[in-house]
Amino acid sequence: MEERNLELDDDGKIRLKKSGALPDGESADEDEIVIRVPDFAGFEEEEKDNSSEEELLRRSAQREQQSSERREKAEKLYLEAEQLYAKGELDAAGEKYLDSAALYGADWKPWFGVVRVQTKDFTEFTGIYECEQAYDKAFRRMKPEDRQALAEKYVPELTRKADECGKLSEEYNKKDVIQRESERPEIAADFRKQLRLFIVFTILFAGFLVAAIALVPFVRSVPNNSILIACILCFVAALALFVAVCAFLKRFLTANHRRSKNLRAGTTDVGDKAREYAETEELIRSIIDDLTKE
Repeated sequence: MEERNLELDDDGKIRLKKSGALPDGESADEDEIVIRVPDFAGFEEEEKDNSSEEELLRRSAQREQQSSERREKAEKLYLEAEQLYAKGELDAAGEKYLDSAALYGADWKPWFGVVRVQTKDFTEFTGIYECEQAYDKAFRRMKPEDRQALAEKYVPELTRKADECGKLSEEYNKKDVIQRESERPEIAADFRKQLRLFIVFTILFAGFLVAAIALVPFVRSVPNNSILIACILCFVAALALFVAVCAFLKRFLTANHRRSKNLRAGTTDVGDKAREYAETEELIRSIIDDLTKE
């Protein structure tokens, strides 16, 4: 179902934020927000409206009728969505819920319907991240009695599911500890081996490099090429050892990473499952808190 970004007012209310400093001579009480409204042309025209009282009443009645019609149409769309949801046509139901919310966004029921679609009536919780906006709108619009009715319906099963996830998380955490401890001796032995090889080849590289550099000043002092050949051989050996050092350094870093990873909890496959269950438990309990909040 496509998620829509619907920014609707609650029953036509406009929320204003205080910004900027007050003019000289004006002050605000501690619990009061002072909002300065500029003189827009629209306001001037409204003040100059010379319509009769009957005309103003007619316009008011017309607006109320339009609002009533929107609510009726929104309610009709909501009922259609409920029927589709009951038939298992979740995508179609979700679209109807959103259409209903677009007409009358102050009603919590269509927003909650979107949440029910995405979570399959609170049985699959990963989908809740795709409808966070609808979730927030639904709970902000609920009355205490609505929240209580939903709590009676959903909290027992959600609590059972949260407890189940908690137990599974604990079980997988224990398996994670056992698996890491069983693998630790082999990982530690490989780390020590790679460290020794890296140190030995680093020392050899350094020795041949120093020898080659030390022989350079004596190359011209000896008539034959014995010093030159020895110097070249030392440089070649140092170069070959440098390549080996790089290879063993890579292997040492890999072994060190495995050792560090083995010491951290939750780094095995069962550890990943433990973390997933723990996150699901936390999410479910946050939903329970929202449902039971007074």
